[in-house]
Amino acid sequence: MSDPKSPGPRLSKAITAIRVGEQEYPLLDIRSTGDLILDVSFKNTTECTKSIPKDALRELRSKKLPIPSPRIFYRVRLETLKKHSEYFRTLLTPPFAEGVLVKESLLRLSKLNQNPTEVEAEQLPRVRIVDDDTATKTIGREMIFGDLLQVLHGASPLTTPFTTHCLTVLVIMADRFSLLPFLTRHFQKNLLSHKYQISQDKNGEETLRQKVLIQFHTDHGVRFAAATKELILRGSFRWGGNYDMSGESECAYRRTCVLRTIASIQSQFLAIYSSSWDRQCKLGYDSSAACDSFQLGEMVKFLTKKGLLSLIPFQSVSPEDSEYIWPEAYSGDVDYLINMLRQCPSYQIDHNHGRCGLRTKLLPALDFIKSCIDSGLGIRLTASKNGPVFDSWIPPPAPKQPFYVADEKGEDVDIAGGTHKEFQFALVRPKMVWGTGNNSNVERSAKGLFTAERWDWITEPESSGKSGIGVRPL
Repeated sequence: MSDPKSPGPRLSKAITAIRVGEQEYPLLDIRSTGDLILDVSFKNTTECTKSIPKDALRELRSKKLPIPSPRIFYRVRLETLKKHSEYFRTLLTPPFAEGVLVKESLLRLSKLNQNPTEVEAEQLPRVRIVDDDTATKTIGREMIFGDLLQVLHGASPLTTPFTTHCLTVLVIMADRFSLLPFLTRHFQKNLLSHKYQISQDKNGEETLRQKVLIQFHTDHGVRFAAATKELILRGSFRWGGNYDMSGESECAYRRTCVLRTIASIQSQFLAIYSSSWDRQCKLGYDSSAACDSFQLGEMVKFLTKKGLLSLIPFQSVSPEDSEYIWPEAYSGDVDYLINMLRQCPSYQIDHNHGRCGLRTKLLPALDFIKSCIDSGLGIRLTASKNGPVFDSWIPPPAPKQPFYVADEKGEDVDIAGGTHKEFQFALVRPKMVWGTGNNSNVERSAKGLFTAERWDWITEPESSGKSGIGVRPL
């Protein structure tokens, strides 16, 4: 802002200047009767990738101008800052140097019989604050900081329109200066009514990530869970295969769990129809091996056409072979994947075989998976003395050494590594636990399904002893 030719954002409230040495800097009266000056330097670097207004950075680059680092003075009320912010309450109170300076300056004015709310800005105590761009990488943050102070002093924000990115910067700044509780209360209407324009390109993913961040800081309930569910279903090219205990890794891991669960349906039925041990055609005396072969062929054709199955030749091929195209993992939207699988036709070899194909087995499984996605996929936060926490799906590293014993089938089982879980669809009843309205049961039900090691999607008539969600140790 010190360079009058720079295309930096405009502050729409009347600004006067304050002189420091030979240089004049903008002075913004948040309160014309304020008794304190905040001297804020917004340090920007070439790492800035965003700007407020949106086209300011593009204009700077087109004119090959340096990224400005504005220094702005804000006239504010001392007691207002201390009342609503732990950060300012600590900073502006002795024994901190800033607190000592403020106390001495106000005492000096009092001895001169001068009212701090009436004197010129140059006579008021000044507190220096440096704000860097590491968190938001945005130039124009001075506008949002001014909005934050406006709201704090009971006025409306000056920035229009208030975009998703502006809201993100506002929340990050409020978090830094310990103003989130106040901001959440007094900005609640804006937070609830804000519309997130989420497209299918990279900009859409960035907007979705900003939505998750905003909800994390302002709403630890259903809106944050819904935002994380949306990110999990969409996926991200940033995600790799190494998972730590952060929220980012948690979302990536939950997506992997969901895709493995969905893939297990087609894997199981492809294996069953490929086997001659158990015939799937259920027409009694008319059951036919030809019907099973027909269904297997149609199943393979459908899944291959949809890009959900790849047939690999038996010969070994080097991964470095540039002529060979290896199949890629599904990276699209999970809802789209489920809807694509729902398009499976009701194949039949003749009119007597109306319920022998994949469709009758696939749709109930997909309906069940979708209900678990809707009820328990998003991250649900709970309060703790150390901040919000969540029940992670990522398994902790196993500290124990493996210890194998033979089971009843003579197979080696690692009893030190914990029990493996298998999900059995036949054990799932229509009145699932999420019908009770218990959120903890909702979370456990989805987690039990999606974190199983094996899935059995064969449905058989329930016996009187079968109950529960259908997850049991192997």
